[in-house]
Amino acid sequence: MTVPRSRLILLVSAMILAGALLSIRFISAGFDPMIETEDHPVMALTGLLILAGTAWFILLLLMRRTQAFPKWGLPVLILGGLILRLGFFGSQPIYENDYKRYLWDGAVTAQGENPYIFTPEEIFDASAPGTASVPDLATLAVLSNEADGLTGEINSPHLTTIYPPFAQAVFASAYWIAPYNPDGLRGVFLIFEMLGFAVLLLALKQFGMPLIWSSLYWLNPIIILTSYNAIHMDVLLTLPLLLAVLTLKARPWIAAIALSAAAAIKLWPLLLAPVLFRSWFKRPALYIGIAALVAVLTSLSLLPMLLSLNDQAGLAAYSANWTNSSFLFPGLREALSFFVDDPNRIARYVIALILVGLSLYLGFSTSRSEKKLPFDLMALSAAFVLLSPTGYPWYFIWFFMFLPFAVQSWMARGLGLLTIGATAYYVRFLLGETDRYEIYETILLPLEFGTALLVLAYDGWKERRYA
Repeated sequence: MTVPRSRLILLVSAMILAGALLSIRFISAGFDPMIETEDHPVMALTGLLILAGTAWFILLLLMRRTQAFPKWGLPVLILGGLILRLGFFGSQPIYENDYKRYLWDGAVTAQGENPYIFTPEEIFDASAPGTASVPDLATLAVLSNEADGLTGEINSPHLTTIYPPFAQAVFASAYWIAPYNPDGLRGVFLIFEMLGFAVLLLALKQFGMPLIWSSLYWLNPIIILTSYNAIHMDVLLTLPLLLAVLTLKARPWIAAIALSAAAAIKLWPLLLAPVLFRSWFKRPALYIGIAALVAVLTSLSLLPMLLSLNDQAGLAAYSANWTNSSFLFPGLREALSFFVDDPNRIARYVIALILVGLSLYLGFSTSRSEKKLPFDLMALSAAFVLLSPTGYPWYFIWFFMFLPFAVQSWMARGLGLLTIGATAYYVRFLLGETDRYEIYETILLPLEFGTALLVLAYDGWKERRYA
């Protein structure tokens, strides 16, 4: 591929991606909850997401084949990614309302109250006019009224919050900046992500990889859409996890603190601990010290949540019952139903054993090159998402943050296809509203995940055959 041709493809693909995302920003107002679902511009959204995802996938294929890019390429792509993120400020979230839980949790935490004790439903009921005052709920009931009954709009209102304390601190900071304002969350998320992106650039330099590969994270349309339109908080993980990768070799104690911070945002990063610290396995004292530090810091940070566990706890409900937009898990559950009485629970145990086993296998494989560390983190994170009972598009952030280190790996194409396949998630709302949800489960989900898995299997076989 000639240099001019690669530059042209880079420029055209980036422009198509940007145009598609900006068009989604323009039509997002059409997804106002007050408008009937049948009248939402779902087909336009579908076409634009496929266009944006395909343009991004072409960038991935281009970067796998050549490193001959102009010097202006990286700064232009970084600026473009920033503009696209800012463009979604003030937009109507498309089919998502988890951010309302963030807004409420932030208000509760900022007021010095415990967000893990009472459910939004209990608080909303206590705030109703004429309701007898309940001492323990009085402050939160008043706060709910001040927030115009926000507690009555929260998803799964019968459950307490699922988000760990570090995430609560982030939500509280957004409340201090702009109370009950979604753009306050967007602004705080953007600060965290920009810091994480700066760390990504430093880590790529440390690993001797082209910095322009970072644009595959920065320009990913699913990351941008789910973080700054839908306002999902998973983007907060990029800073601590990439900081752990950056500091692992020279400052393992900082890496341990960073991993603990990630676990206090969402619990799953603890699964990465054996892989992150495997290079220190031959130094038992340091290895044990790092493990002990992570255990102590994580336990202390999660203590408020763990002490409040009960039947209404979101964490307990999520880990035991929630299943949504998953492809492999339902199949495993159905297979187990022929042998056990509680296939849902057993399937979760089986998946947990598989993931822990994979984590320990990669963590104790001290012969693996340290250059492969980000690839192994990506592989483990991807396995978690693909096997999880819930396969939401914003979970893809978990492994896409490591993709810039593994652009030329055998997993890159298969995982990259999920950026296009994620479009299926947005079609399901219209299908559900028109009593055609089985189309999503039987056709679109297999297309989204099945295609990616087939490409992963083929590329993995090819890699093994020609290794």
